[in-house]
Amino acid sequence: MTYMVTDFIDAARARMKEGGFARTREGAEKGGSFLVGYSGRLFRILDDFQVAESSHGFDACGCGDLIALGSLRSTREWTDPSARVKEALECAEAFSAGVRAPFVLENTAAKAEEKSAA
Repeated sequence: MTYMVTDFIDAARARMKEGGFARTREGAEKGGSFLVGYSGRLFRILDDFQVAESSHGFDACGCGDLIALGSLRSTREWTDPSARVKEALECAEAFSAGVRAPFVLENTAAKAEEKSAA
């Protein structure tokens, strides 16, 4: 967690400033809300750059986050993580006007394994 709240956040804030995405309002710097997987853990970065880690082992963000969280909770017995994520995204799409396909899932661990095998 130390890396995420120091080095990662500092780098993310700098990139958002450089890219014109970060905003300052009433003295408070704001960025976006997003998820980051790092070292086998999942972190939620909040728009004020706080770092959170769910005790449930899964998380979601954005306008369909509560719908996706409900889906992820109800599919906790499923063994295929990609199927769970796809189901959560489809549920969010069905019940939130702000969520729409296409959805792209990437497994960076699988990509790293492919590269090391080559």
